[in-house]
Amino acid sequence: MRWAWTAWVLFVATAGAQPPEQLGQEPPCAHARAAKQRLSIQRTRMAPGVALLEEFAGDTDVQHYQLDLEIDPAGQWIGGANTMTVASTVNNLTKFRFRLAKEFTISALKVSGVDASYVRLDDATLEVTLDRPYNVAEQFPLYVAYNGYPTSGGIFGSIEFRTRNGAPEVWTLSEPWFAYTWWPAKDDLTDKTTADLWFTVPNTMKVASNGLLQGIDNVPNNKVRYRWKTEYQTVDYLYCFATTNYDTVDSTWIYGIYNMPLRFFIYPEHNTQQNRDAWLKTREMLTTFSEHYALYPFVNEKFGMCEVGFGGGMEHQTMVSQGGFWESITAHELSHQWWGDMVTCATWHDIWLNEGFATYSEAIWAEFKPGSPGKPALLSAMAGRRPSNVNGTVYCYDISDPNRIFSYNFSYLKPGWVLHMLRHVVGDQKFFDILLAWRAAYLYKSGTTADFQAVAEGVAGRSLDWFFQPWIYKVGAPAYQYAWQEHNVNGRSYVEVYVKQVQQAPYPLFPMPIDIVPTVGGKPETHVVWSDAAAEHLLFQVTGPGVTSLAFDPEKWILWTSATAVSFVQGPPKMVEAVPAPGAEADPPGVPKLDLTFHKNVLTAAGDYTLVGEKTGPVTLNFAYNGQSFRTTLTPIAALPPDAYTLTARDQITDVLSGQALDGELTDPWAPQSLPSGDGLPGGNAILKFRVYASLKLGDLNCDGVVNNFDIDPFVLALTNPGGYAVQYPDCRWKNADVNGDGQVNNFDIDPFVKLLTP
Repeated sequence: MRWAWTAWVLFVATAGAQPPEQLGQEPPCAHARAAKQRLSIQRTRMAPGVALLEEFAGDTDVQHYQLDLEIDPAGQWIGGANTMTVASTVNNLTKFRFRLAKEFTISALKVSGVDASYVRLDDATLEVTLDRPYNVAEQFPLYVAYNGYPTSGGIFGSIEFRTRNGAPEVWTLSEPWFAYTWWPAKDDLTDKTTADLWFTVPNTMKVASNGLLQGIDNVPNNKVRYRWKTEYQTVDYLYCFATTNYDTVDSTWIYGIYNMPLRFFIYPEHNTQQNRDAWLKTREMLTTFSEHYALYPFVNEKFGMCEVGFGGGMEHQTMVSQGGFWESITAHELSHQWWGDMVTCATWHDIWLNEGFATYSEAIWAEFKPGSPGKPALLSAMAGRRPSNVNGTVYCYDISDPNRIFSYNFSYLKPGWVLHMLRHVVGDQKFFDILLAWRAAYLYKSGTTADFQAVAEGVAGRSLDWFFQPWIYKVGAPAYQYAWQEHNVNGRSYVEVYVKQVQQAPYPLFPMPIDIVPTVGGKPETHVVWSDAAAEHLLFQVTGPGVTSLAFDPEKWILWTSATAVSFVQGPPKMVEAVPAPGAEADPPGVPKLDLTFHKNVLTAAGDYTLVGEKTGPVTLNFAYNGQSFRTTLTPIAALPPDAYTLTARDQITDVLSGQALDGELTDPWAPQSLPSGDGLPGGNAILKFRVYASLKLGDLNCDGVVNNFDIDPFVLALTNPGGYAVQYPDCRWKNADVNGDGQVNNFDIDPFVKLLTP
């Protein structure tokens, strides 16, 4: 659902949200409707019976609805019947609950064709006593005939009657839980159904609804019956009808082998070429979204839109209801067919899975629509969708109030930004793979926030809890202060960035990768730093000296409230170079000396360092430090024998200027790319590892100095399982198996190896 500015005037007053950009001309009667909505808000903030319904919702699975409804627009009366086909999911099921407003008279209620007793639990909920106990997978039909004068509920108006330019008009909008105000249904977000939807109206009117139109029947008293049918799983709040003196506009969307009908219902007074073209743009939107979200999920039926008298849009499945012809809202509602309709939030706590996805889809459309400049359009679209207030959670803890459920800041804009940031965190390919995996896992089903996180982590291949916890479940957003300083060490240039998160409690810290873009030699270059502390110093190497400026998250991928440049604050020293490097491999005579270079001057002594062989134990070292080059030199008193060695520089090493301890942690002691060291905070030993091998001798796979039959088994292991070889023969080089010297160990080494065995 998405609302245009005029409807949001009401929203601002009731929910504290700010209006989005004005996306089109003010819809007719918007102010009158706003006044009526205010009365609706005063009348009911939360539908009755929600808790009562949820109590036993999992005991049944509704399969199908057969709704046959007559609408009297002049009398504002509706009447008819709904037959629910219900399956039991438990043994010994004796009760079934559904929802229908107390304003309606129930003229008949039958289970399996027999009158059934029922009690009304509250204004919305009824409990039926079944004709017998039903066990798992057994089904029963529940027939409910009813009639009356519906009362519109909710903040949007669940069923509205009006006259427009002399033409009667009726439409429905059940979200979140107001289907009960116009038809009997179970109304459970996790229980989707198929449906036959029949609507009888005066023959001067047309009816728009879900699915495919099966036929139009003439019935007595100058009336017609529209018979719609959907065979796609649909959640109850997405069923709808709208009826008035519509003009219909038909077209076709062609996509590969698919030819899908488009059907639009437009007020005659608005049936202009401009408005038709605006809605026909959905052909390009369908293609764009299908290219990124996979095929339109209801391609065997249709996509339709009907004009109604409210200032926004509602994503009724295959038949969007919309109060105008705005491009952004049209993209929003169309994208809901994937995110909200095909995959539905399993609880209203998880509404961001609907609205955040559709909000971000507006930006996706801006990025990928025909003629778009691409990324600049995406960034511009998101800049226009920054929430005006971040002091709320994306996860909707309070679902007692529809105003909170549909908070523009917290259910639309902020979660749209969560997806935008997630895309930058995992990269484009994995982000869209996450969406495809989400689709595949919950196709025509319902999912929770935890479900989406699990899917995202599965695709990303790592935990994303550090991201979901603060951004989804907690309030706020980061506010940054930053500063930078250039360092030139041993002919290499580095930039040290000071990053501080200054948001106030109860806002948490927000661990995030941040794009830092220094300008070096007149050219910008992007580096990504990891910020996860209140204040930290992050160091990276740049391509050369002469950094003239630095931009902090210049493309604004992070939803920060401020990013302010401040004076530089001195931080801890970091190790920037090591010889041998982490993970280095050395042949005898091994390593004559070890050089460790810091990015600035330090106070250090011999006792700050240890070198230990895995087998040979501690190594005695001579120590020297050069305060000009910031380099420590450690010289073993004897040649290092073959072994795996661990070199530790303890955080007793301190900065001359600030006195802070070495920021020494390496992400991987075997990986040279782990330098520069550090996690951004003072303290932490620098631990790196390297290996000294025995002499390189081709064919000597067990490194005993000779090539003989004892080398056959390790040669086969090196050929078939290099990892297993490295574990079994850790001090013997795998490259000894590269007997033909082509840089690879493969079947071409077999014959030369055999020749070495049999000279």
